[in-house]
Amino acid sequence: MTERTADLWRPARAVFVAGFALVLLFLTLFSAYGHVPGPAVAALVLPGVLTPTLIAGAALGVLAVGRFAPEAQWRRRLLYGGLGGLPVGLLAMGGMLAAYHTGPSVAYVATTVAVAGVLGGLIAAAQPVSAIVAGAAAGVLASAIGLLVAYFQNDLVNLFGNQETVGSMADASYRLQLTTSIVSGLAAGALAFGYLRRTGLALPWPAYPLAGAVPGLLTLGAALVGWIGGLPLSHAVARDSEFDAAIIANRLPEQVNHGLILLFAGAFLAMILVGRTLKRA
Repeated sequence: MTERTADLWRPARAVFVAGFALVLLFLTLFSAYGHVPGPAVAALVLPGVLTPTLIAGAALGVLAVGRFAPEAQWRRRLLYGGLGGLPVGLLAMGGMLAAYHTGPSVAYVATTVAVAGVLGGLIAAAQPVSAIVAGAAAGVLASAIGLLVAYFQNDLVNLFGNQETVGSMADASYRLQLTTSIVSGLAAGALAFGYLRRTGLALPWPAYPLAGAVPGLLTLGAALVGWIGGLPLSHAVARDSEFDAAIIANRLPEQVNHGLILLFAGAFLAMILVGRTLKRA
């Protein structure tokens, strides 16, 4: 069988990746529905919604580019990628409005989520596109692990040494968060590598660490977009409670650390795995 050397704009299983990404986004929005009573909780929930929105936007953007602008100039790929991510942004916006539809800065929250979908779609213009799809699949897995950990949060915190004191609870939460980030990053890197290997494409080795880094890059992007778009919401929270505003501000470094660990763990493992498959000169 002759190995394909071209980077196809319609990678195998891209439709399945998009489907899983939409399911992840739906589950995230469903978990937020009914649990956002005010602006403080909305500010905490927003970054968690933005990450699956970016992932789903990238996955659907790939489908749109592959259908309407394969091998076109980068401007046209950006256009159709953004259009592909727009429905995802509108879906996420509707979900957030259902969860947080009354209170200050609702319009800013809705706009931020919608823009995130379009930004995710723009990523589909990058090459090699197979690395983007592999990264989106890895992002779905990493986010699913995060949702699973959040669901069993209380039991896992106890497993990591919570002794029902403030200090032990803080230490246990930190160890759980660090472990979750590392495990998610390694799982993302392994899945990204496996996806690319099964495409049958003769891709250059940097495509593999790129795919492994995509979940971390999207997580960092979600933190940045959430911080910029959530500034009016944070100001509204600060007017009501300085304590709540301080908690929200402290979440940003945690999100950045999580994204950095995802990025480096995923890229490093994917690079190691592809390095083991390279033929010696």
